[in-house]
Amino acid sequence: MYYKNYTGIINGLSREAKDRNELAKIRKIMDETDCDENIAALITVEEAEYVLENTNTSNPFSSAKDAVFGIGDFVSNFAGNVYESTRLTRIIHEFGGLGVKATEYVGKNGNVYIRLSGNPGVRAFLNGTKYLADNAKILFMGIGTQGQNSVSVGATRFSIVYSLAYRVVELIFKDEYTLTDFFVNVTMDMAKLIIGMKVGTAIVTGLITGTAIASGTVIVVSAAIFAAGVVVSYILYKLDDHFGVSESIIRELKKQRKPRTDGDGRYHADTFFTNFHRFG
Repeated sequence: MYYKNYTGIINGLSREAKDRNELAKIRKIMDETDCDENIAALITVEEAEYVLENTNTSNPFSSAKDAVFGIGDFVSNFAGNVYESTRLTRIIHEFGGLGVKATEYVGKNGNVYIRLSGNPGVRAFLNGTKYLADNAKILFMGIGTQGQNSVSVGATRFSIVYSLAYRVVELIFKDEYTLTDFFVNVTMDMAKLIIGMKVGTAIVTGLITGTAIASGTVIVVSAAIFAAGVVVSYILYKLDDHFGVSESIIRELKKQRKPRTDGDGRYHADTFFTNFHRFG
């Protein structure tokens, strides 16, 4: 085996580099053979890591941290659905196999009531037949329009908290994750959350008041609402992933940012914590 110094070709290639031509050159060098003798390219540790991270072949050097963040990014699109799944679980546990139907109506006194069919004696939590629509038990179970709205509010709060907490973790621990990435990702999470809420509210209203679903059991209606929410979240996720909206915004913002005096132009959370004593 003999060695050639190819560092001139890939000199200055950073881990953020997206130039496919340069990566192709590196691959060609790494695969090049002459007279059945292997040729190795002398590159830096950073450049070697770049090659490993950007080569589409399975290797033992794949970053477990990147895999974890990949899962976290995916889950962040469905945080609200995760919260709402607890409501569906409660309803299935309470009404499973009983065929209970919930009817929402306005009483003579103008109040809105929820009437539950079936034998209340076999139910553990909702052991009555009629409740006010704003009863604490009804709201907790998410039955009726007000109950579903209460669950939606809880899901929204959970989504916001999850998004902020997860993005902060990314900012601290994820490589090459800047404040630009943080603010764009949080903004996109909120935008998708708002769109999902608007579409979800329209779907919920239609399912609850629609004649086709209104006659169904509590479990059927709840499952339909939950499934509709998952579908909406998935569509928004695929649209963002297909068109690369978040990545495009981040890329353009980084292009507009002026380089720092160190020539790097990147800001990482480590810089803040390293210089934290200056703010004291």
